[in-house]
Amino acid sequence: MKYKHFSILGLALFCLCTSCTEEPRNTEPLTDPWLRERTPVNIRLESQIGAAVISDDWTDDTVGAVTVSLITTGLDLSKVKVEAVDFKYPDSEFCPKASIGPGSTLDLSSGKTSFTVTAYNGETRTYSLEYSKFRDPLEGTYSFTKVAGILDEKNAPKCSFIVVGGWDGEVVRSTIMDKWWHWDTGYMPTDEDDNILSFRLEKADAETGETYGTLDNKAGPDGLYANYMYDGTKDMNDKYRIFPKGKSRWHKPDENTVIIHDIGDTEYTTPLYTVYIVGAGEQTVAGVSYMIPSGAFARAFPGPFNTIDWNYPDTRWYTDNLRFTVWLVQKDSDNPTE
Repeated sequence: MKYKHFSILGLALFCLCTSCTEEPRNTEPLTDPWLRERTPVNIRLESQIGAAVISDDWTDDTVGAVTVSLITTGLDLSKVKVEAVDFKYPDSEFCPKASIGPGSTLDLSSGKTSFTVTAYNGETRTYSLEYSKFRDPLEGTYSFTKVAGILDEKNAPKCSFIVVGGWDGEVVRSTIMDKWWHWDTGYMPTDEDDNILSFRLEKADAETGETYGTLDNKAGPDGLYANYMYDGTKDMNDKYRIFPKGKSRWHKPDENTVIIHDIGDTEYTTPLYTVYIVGAGEQTVAGVSYMIPSGAFARAFPGPFNTIDWNYPDTRWYTDNLRFTVWLVQKDSDNPTE
């Protein structure tokens, strides 16, 4: 019996000694995360639109990526200025330091570059920085789309101009050439049907997203611009013309609205008139539905539409009670002409 007690006592002592022996553990010393911080919260370059997209690679703590959207018009991509590189707590003694900063420049001529952020404890992270070209959907080149007559589909010459007018209850929609005899040499609306419209983006408001640019209404092979003189006597240029001859400026406050400015209005402070972007498909104007083949630009007029003549002259919608003028176009390229 005493041997049994001795065995139990020995086993207890063995377990006690074993439990007091510290096993080695495979752990690294903990580092305060503030000492390792290397992530910018904001990066801004000249001509940048919107916020930079900044990301880290969770599989590799030493690399990260930044993408920005730039307006490249007039921008020297070999010397893009850095406007800001911000961190979460810039006044902290633990704030990391970047190899770029306000006033420095980046060479983005190859489409990308890189910079380094160094943490307080000396650890580094290298960020690749790439840009995409910011575009406005309006930018590019357009040609005119000719359609058959609306009131006289068989006999009217094809053209790219639609007119909508008339007093309430008597609204008429026609092409400008449905009544072709009102036009003559020197006053043909079709003189501009071979023109090219070239829209170029120049700048954008980084906060509102409003865009600004220039437009060149280039004369086509005939070298002519239309002179909208109805019957050779009534000047309709102020309403029929949708974009100025030659060069002008444009400003887009929203997706479908284009404000036209004189080419000399470099600050875009004095608008001339408003043009609306019309998409392809079935459209309804003044209660009349019709198909737009591939797109259009239009002007709208407020009235009053109260010039009533029960003899129903063509002037009732061509010159009086004019509601809309529409240029039918198609986009040929996303790039403006040189």
